[in-house]
Amino acid sequence: MSKLSVFVKTAGGIVATTTTLLALLRDNPQISQAIDGAVAKLKETANSENPRLRLDAKIKAIEVAADAVEASFPGAREPAGWRRQASALRLRLDLAWTANTGTARKKALKALTAETLEVLTEVNARLIELQGQQPTDPTLEP
Repeated sequence: MSKLSVFVKTAGGIVATTTTLLALLRDNPQISQAIDGAVAKLKETANSENPRLRLDAKIKAIEVAADAVEASFPGAREPAGWRRQASALRLRLDLAWTANTGTARKKALKALTAETLEVLTEVNARLIELQGQQPTDPTLEP
């Protein structure tokens, strides 16, 4: 059984969809390494008891998607916005984790998780749209 199929079975639907869509952009060796690293991290944290690790892996999936799209589709506008959103989510994660305890922390992490999944849903929708387009490689143009 491939690493990807095991991951898809153990992870949440949205994160698994992101991973599957990213796997389709693996032509570039640098993208391939980043995707493999993200899949490994997501797989490792999918069953973690630590909600911070699970949320951090979801944020990492957004960052990897931005890198993959930027490398495959140099004219795409989305990667910069996705990176800003991931950076803001990571900052809010750090604040929620250190500033809260108990029920307040749980509530803050639940809200952040919902927001992160919303961003991942948007990323997935755009990745699906981009699958229909041919990536342009500037080194192939005359």
